[in-house]
Amino acid sequence: MSKNASSAEGKAIPFIILEDEKLKVCDEAKDFLSTVEAPVGVIAVAGMARTGKSVLLNQILLGKPSGFNVGATIASCTRGIWIWSKVLTQTRRDGSQGRFLVIDTEGIGSVEADEQHDASILSLALLLSSYFIYNAFGAVDERALNQLSLIANLTSHLRVHASSDSSSSSEHEHGGRAFAPFFPSFLWLLRDFSLQLVSPEGHALTPKQYLDRSLQPTPGADPSDPKEAVRRTLISAFRERDCFTLVRPVTDEKMLQDLSKLSLSDCRPEFA
Repeated sequence: MSKNASSAEGKAIPFIILEDEKLKVCDEAKDFLSTVEAPVGVIAVAGMARTGKSVLLNQILLGKPSGFNVGATIASCTRGIWIWSKVLTQTRRDGSQGRFLVIDTEGIGSVEADEQHDASILSLALLLSSYFIYNAFGAVDERALNQLSLIANLTSHLRVHASSDSSSSSEHEHGGRAFAPFFPSFLWLLRDFSLQLVSPEGHALTPKQYLDRSLQPTPGADPSDPKEAVRRTLISAFRERDCFTLVRPVTDEKMLQDLSKLSLSDCRPEFA
């Protein structure tokens, strides 16, 4: 996307921050958003803390080594939700120009935040975006599904409309189906992916086919298993879902510790 996207001379600015234990929209973001003309899409990136979300935004979406704050330590760099202060443009396949905003979110599971805070940030990112990218390492496996359990629990934090307790319970039991018209398109981005995409029968799979197979209920599994709840939620709440895989950008461990200093030309050809 960086080949066609125009980042102009924008900068990352705080959008939603935690202040006095309450989430607050920052004045600078209000001023910027008041100048944005519709229609415009919103791309949000979320994922576990310290998984390179900001590097992804900078390198792939903005096409530059710096932009959103990144770091090489275990500390979380992004707090709350940040937004790029320029509307970006992208040439669509039909030749028309698309316009979109980019937002970066605080990593899930950071030692600086609790689960309630994570749920609030994730809920806002889902409701604000038209295209939601979940950034993760490795394969769609038990560990990955456990990390996404927060999404399965979001139905207890969100309401489609003012409703009675009985209808709210129904929304939760149906795994998020009632939220599908309001949720964005979902892309599961698998970083440092090294597996061969082949079915048990030996047929080649696309990343989307791999994702859809991974989200099918496990035969004989307990429906109350949190991993099964994640599968149901992703299938029912996200009508448009896709998957994309990226190999490790470089093999040098020292270079991996500070990806913000890399350009796409420094990365392996398979990555760039």
